[in-house]
Amino acid sequence: MSSSGQTYPPEDGSNDRDQIIHDLAINEKRTSSIQYPASSIKHIMSITITKIERQKKNKQRYSLFSEDKFIVGISEESLLEFNIYSGRDLSEEVLTQIEKKENFIAIREQAWRFLARRMHSEKELRDKLINKGYDQENIDNIILELKNKNYLNDNSFARQLISDEIYLKKCGPVLIKNKLLKKGVEITLVSSLIDEFYDEELQYQNCRYFANKKFSSLKNISDSSKKTKLANFLIQKGFSWDICNRIISELDIT
Repeated sequence: MSSSGQTYPPEDGSNDRDQIIHDLAINEKRTSSIQYPASSIKHIMSITITKIERQKKNKQRYSLFSEDKFIVGISEESLLEFNIYSGRDLSEEVLTQIEKKENFIAIREQAWRFLARRMHSEKELRDKLINKGYDQENIDNIILELKNKNYLNDNSFARQLISDEIYLKKCGPVLIKNKLLKKGVEITLVSSLIDEFYDEELQYQNCRYFANKKFSSLKNISDSSKKTKLANFLIQKGFSWDICNRIISELDIT
């Protein structure tokens, strides 16, 4: 169910995705403060891990020590993937792989934080990650991973935006279409969903809502000016000329 109270058929896996997004939103304050000091791995030739400690502020990250000296903090994901344990010798090659993995995880965490705030189109999320200065290869891989897990879905995003624009903002179909196209949603998908959810009667009701509000403010001007101002206003709200003209005629502006 959307925030407007309208129910639409969910996409496959949407319940799982929504739960993940909900959990991320709850933990956003904690995760947004996480630092990823993977760069501190640079210039280390090889080390022997002598102690591993779970970090107090983030239970999903671990501090690695060598001879009681702190070396680096890594994620639990890297700890398991690279089979790191006390006594393990880490070569320069492995340390480089860990650094690359931690950089990937840092970018993915940022993507999750964006998604925790609200749904995004693929283009929106990609552009935000690019603006953060992250490398293209990691961005591509993270976008693909999120799409495969249905955390990033242009169809679901478009459905939600259309619902909010129709039932909360009462915008016309032209304005909604332009918003979605700017966010990178394919035009065929946009057109299909607008046709599915925004029939002519609903367009008429929303256009009439704006017409009534605007008309009451048009006083002490000529009827021709009223028509022009009202028509321009309704068209700016995204409604077709046919709908606007029909409503203006019904208001009996002579």
